[in-house]
Amino acid sequence: MSKEVVGVRRLYDALGCSVTDGKGILVKGDIAGNKNCSIYLGPNPPLGVLTIEAEQYGIPGKNSKIMSTNASYESDCFLEILITMELEVSEEISNGISNKDKEAREQLLCEIKNHSNLFEKLIDSISGIIGLKLHRQLVLKPLIENSLIISGPEHVSSFIGPVVEMLQPINFNNKVEAVLETYVSALESIEEDVLAKAGSVFHWLNKAWRERDPVAKFIYLFIPLEAILQSDENIPNEAHNNIESLIGLVKKSDSNDKEKLLSFLEMTKKKYGPNLNARFEEFARKSAIPGWETDVAVFKKYNRMRNLLVHAGRKDIQSHINIEEETRTLEDLVERYLSVAFLGSHDVYPSRFRPERIQSA
Repeated sequence: MSKEVVGVRRLYDALGCSVTDGKGILVKGDIAGNKNCSIYLGPNPPLGVLTIEAEQYGIPGKNSKIMSTNASYESDCFLEILITMELEVSEEISNGISNKDKEAREQLLCEIKNHSNLFEKLIDSISGIIGLKLHRQLVLKPLIENSLIISGPEHVSSFIGPVVEMLQPINFNNKVEAVLETYVSALESIEEDVLAKAGSVFHWLNKAWRERDPVAKFIYLFIPLEAILQSDENIPNEAHNNIESLIGLVKKSDSNDKEKLLSFLEMTKKKYGPNLNARFEEFARKSAIPGWETDVAVFKKYNRMRNLLVHAGRKDIQSHINIEEETRTLEDLVERYLSVAFLGSHDVYPSRFRPERIQSA
């Protein structure tokens, strides 16, 4: 058996962004045990540029293209995330790769697909962290995702491309390199399954970031937040107190079914777990973000709206509220609490479009 280096890279147009010295920033590290990570931010991605795209965003001072297929796509700045690993292959395939054999290449590219789910989760996790801590505009527009054969006399790839929001101009200085190095260094100590689980959550945040329909975006934003609100067997204090009150009333009653009722209520205390509102309130209380009490009230409102949209099929809800404004507020809330859950801080990227947070009285 031989080993060949394969991987998956995702290329983003870092919309409205630039690097001060214009040379680009490249950070590398080991992640998930036996895999390598490479992050590049700048004008010249190491693996080149190829796009199949439909324009969805507007950048101040630039014309937007409706549709383009372009091998020389131009942008001031790209973000390239590459995950690679070694795969064991037969000597026949390895020799074929060395000899540029088409059939050997196709077989190995097919083998990469067996690992595509993990590759995607790892890239989603990294892009989510970069989006939260540097800026979401870095990961708004994926241009292409390649499966790659890195070893051999030349790189070989297979790819697919993606199918107007007004953005703001952003400039990154050399301090970004130290920030990226910090996060890549931290990733080295995280187990593969933990990072993969984080990627499953960040996958939905990335999807919400890219979604232009405000109702769909509103619904998508709930998924990553609900995923971090772990449930347990402890019931909310209010529910516990209500059950205790019922137990007291039953004990004082003359009902013939008193024992059965008491047994039922005791069983209810064990099985009646906290609902989503209670789980968020507990998480917000422990996080202690300034204004968390207001966040709790806002979340209850948004959860009711989500239930009307999803469970009751109330499409007419848009006629009663400003869904775009509400979605921006929910997005801010979700970003901050995901940042707390995964990165230990509620600080996220600055944006002039971010709604002002209302502090609790």
